[in-house]
Amino acid sequence: MGDFVEVERHSKFVRVCHWGIVITCLFLTLTGVQLAFGVKVIDDAQALHIRLGFIFLGLWILFSYFALTEEWKWISPKRIPYSVKFVIEEAIAWIKGDHVDDPRAYDPKRREYVEKVIPSQVLVWWTYVALTLVIGLTGLALYDPKTYNFVLKASEQLSNLLGVDSYAFIRATHRFVMFLYAAIAVTHAYAATIFGTLGSMIHGKRKEKVATVGDLKRKHVPKAIAGAGGR
Repeated sequence: MGDFVEVERHSKFVRVCHWGIVITCLFLTLTGVQLAFGVKVIDDAQALHIRLGFIFLGLWILFSYFALTEEWKWISPKRIPYSVKFVIEEAIAWIKGDHVDDPRAYDPKRREYVEKVIPSQVLVWWTYVALTLVIGLTGLALYDPKTYNFVLKASEQLSNLLGVDSYAFIRATHRFVMFLYAAIAVTHAYAATIFGTLGSMIHGKRKEKVATVGDLKRKHVPKAIAGAGGR
């Protein structure tokens, strides 16, 4: 089984940002459904949706700042090929009724992670980034078409191809991405439960596997990652 050591996996700053994003995302979805389909949830849903949208983007900027300054070594685009390979291996193992070894490990001597994330989290992160950019830009364009007219102009060719005006295309894109975002969020929550990181996002700490010599020399962990520090 190996040894385990309890370490701080998520700082208070990260946890506050994370749950702030979760809560605002939930209410944005509820108010968005009301605006899109007329399902009554609360009064003046549009005003709340707009205010929460700006809070949501602000929290994402803070969260992204942390990711870029503290966690970049784990989520860098350079790790995407490794992550894709891991997901494929994971899918094959699942079909065969097997499992892929958890690569996460911590080195108590250096007081740092050898590997902090499940590789599939890298793909989830960049999917979140892409969807947040799209939903943020389309939301701003719907809120103030004159100020964010560049978003409408950028979509003109595709909207003309579909036979609709830019504003209608932006609105449809905003709604579609909302459903994608919700689907990814549910999948993310399920994965966090399965891989045992949900608790650490609540109280900050998690019992991590103590790195062995094999972990440090593991072939599928890039040399730049093995032994690298991380909170």
